[in-house]
Amino acid sequence: MTASLLRPIVLPPGLAGRPAPCDLFDERGTLLAREGSPLSPRAMDAPHLRRLYCRAGQVPQLAQPAPLRVLRDVGETLAMLDALLQSGHPPAADAFTELAVHCHAAWRFDPDACIGYARLARPISPAVGHVLLAALFAAEIGDAHGLPQDSVLDLIGAALTMNLGSHALHDRMHAQHGAPDAAARSALLDHPRRAATLLAASGGLPPDWLRAVAQHHENLDGSGYPQGLRRGEIALGARILRVADVFAARLRGRRTRLPRYWNAAKAGTSERLIRHVFGKDLEILDPHLVRLLLVRLGSFPPGSLVRLSNGELAIINRRTGTDGKPREALSLLDARGRLHGEPRQRPLGTQDCRVQGYAHDDQLHRLPDYDWPALWGYGEYGGKVH
Repeated sequence: MTASLLRPIVLPPGLAGRPAPCDLFDERGTLLAREGSPLSPRAMDAPHLRRLYCRAGQVPQLAQPAPLRVLRDVGETLAMLDALLQSGHPPAADAFTELAVHCHAAWRFDPDACIGYARLARPISPAVGHVLLAALFAAEIGDAHGLPQDSVLDLIGAALTMNLGSHALHDRMHAQHGAPDAAARSALLDHPRRAATLLAASGGLPPDWLRAVAQHHENLDGSGYPQGLRRGEIALGARILRVADVFAARLRGRRTRLPRYWNAAKAGTSERLIRHVFGKDLEILDPHLVRLLLVRLGSFPPGSLVRLSNGELAIINRRTGTDGKPREALSLLDARGRLHGEPRQRPLGTQDCRVQGYAHDDQLHRLPDYDWPALWGYGEYGGKVH
């Protein structure tokens, strides 16, 4: 079944008038050209402005991006760079810029797969998994805000490096029971300044990148740290990172704080959804940026586990609905909790099958080891990445 899933494809230039190498679709699943039929100039118009899709089983033997493999490699490299910093061997700025470039390219090619995979796959560490997800959310906000892609790239870089030098601390906090002791709390309050200082010492990174890192825990009401800045004093990049950071933390949770989710009842309107997910934090976050993110992601962001009306456990893999609601889900477990041999596509919105509610991600530990990239059509190309 995974062979029929649609995934993005990059076609080489100059194919207008030549046979299509595979069936081509738009992001809504509308067939644009059949395999072997001549490609019209219209189908090839402005390929940088539209994303073309093909069935995973039909991907032609052309060099194609592997965004989920790239995302995994970015996480592993980021952990290595943080370890180098801790050992007193700071990397050059180019190493961080290269990470941002690779992550940005993966997100631009297939944002749904990147977000879903970052939510579901087991990261090399909780700290790395958190900043990867935050970087993808920051990219979504920046793009929705209309920022040029160079600025979005800097946002991704800032999000990836915002906790640099403190990964071990954040891993401990993720697993810790109870409040941090005085030393850990002091280190947490100082970590934005520490990361910005380490990055500045590497030389050559853009000022907006460094400002976003230094200010990513500042709040609109002045209650943030380390400087206690207010509203207009906080850089736009930092306000975007703050929203992305909080939202990533909401979805991932930690040992002493369950993730906060929504369900069909809470997703009736975008305003209700925002209030439910962010709660009192709306008083300290930029409300415009919060709305940009949640409207952009829709009621069920990629990677959302849901319970269907037929009792099955399924995943929403792509944002395909024009009304913010998904058109289909991939069923992983049947109504008795038995794993399907392959995920099964379930059209949504009919009386036979609809989303009954959100299934918390704590269900993940009940699933066997899974080939998550296959849910976006990358099983063969992305490798078995868990």
